[in-house]
Amino acid sequence: MTLDYPEPDLSDDTIALRRWAERDLACIQEAATDPRIPAGTTVPAVFDPDAGRAFIRRQRQRVVNGQGVSLAIDVAGRAVGLLWLGIRPQPRVVGLGYWIVPSARGRTYGTRAARLASTWALADAGMARVEAWVDPDNEPSLRLLASAGFEREGVLRAFLDLGDRRGDAVVLSRIA
Repeated sequence: MTLDYPEPDLSDDTIALRRWAERDLACIQEAATDPRIPAGTTVPAVFDPDAGRAFIRRQRQRVVNGQGVSLAIDVAGRAVGLLWLGIRPQPRVVGLGYWIVPSARGRTYGTRAARLASTWALADAGMARVEAWVDPDNEPSLRLLASAGFEREGVLRAFLDLGDRRGDAVVLSRIA
């Protein structure tokens, strides 16, 4: 099973989910200033324009490599975050990941993006399940997913590899 970019871009009255473009370097630069984003993603921990362009190339390559689809969360022509739907080994299951730059948090952009992408995946892309794995201490993410229609299923103990230690993951999902 593979995913391709949604056509047309997904949008509501506030955000759009679209392909990454070189004009999004400022978003990646701001994301690099938040210690949690580079720690858990491929955002460069030390930003420079070349590292930012390499990040954009990696995001666009994910569709080509059959890994899933990475989309910029766009507000009024400015990227403010990332939404990722990653192919899981189970048929018709995708994982959801996201981040929002610090200056854009608290405005429901992440909730809107998670709702738009998961609705599209279930209704139009043929998926049966969209799941997210969240650190139990990440209350903002747990609230965001609940607001986007995800249901909490349980906890996977010692599931996340956090480099120097293992961490639990709360599993949340939306199903078709």
